Amino acid sequence: MGVKRAYVLLVLYIMQFIEGYGTNEALEKLEEASKQQGKIIAQEMMREISDNTDPLELGAKVYRKFMSEAGAQITEYKRDKKSVTFIVKKCPFYEVFLDVGIDCGMFLNGLCSNLTLPSIQYTLNEFNQQLRIENILTRESAEEICLERIHLEDN
Repeated sequence: MGVKRAYVLLVLYIMQFIEGYGTNEALEKLEEASKQQGKIIAQEMMREISDNTDPLELGAKVYRKFMSEAGAQITEYKRDKKSVTFIVKKCPFYEVFLDVGIDCGMFLNGLCSNLTLPSIQYTLNEFNQQLRIENILTRESAEEICLERIHLEDN
């Protein structure tokens, strides 16, 4: 419950910042904070996760840990030589947006692309610059799921 309360405060703060300074300024500051957060989270994870595993498996481990610590319920959906796709069932970010009265069906992809995915991406970057995360499917209701894919960027 404490984590959810922190997310509520964060979302309300972001809404106030957008109101006072505009969307572009808010998104720039959120991007900067995501970079800093990625470094901090990666430093914590490096104590527990070995980076001498296969890069894709490393990315999957980092993603699993990030999401489970955030309070999400995820399961591996599909894996091949180039990617691992996860189902996101319970998402604390989605629940918080509902709690504060934001229409997630209209804004949720913006939530993912501006709040959660950059933080995960910057965390992955600290382990391997070629690791990428992308949203494949975004839920539009509480009954639906999200699909997120970890893959290695081709050079």
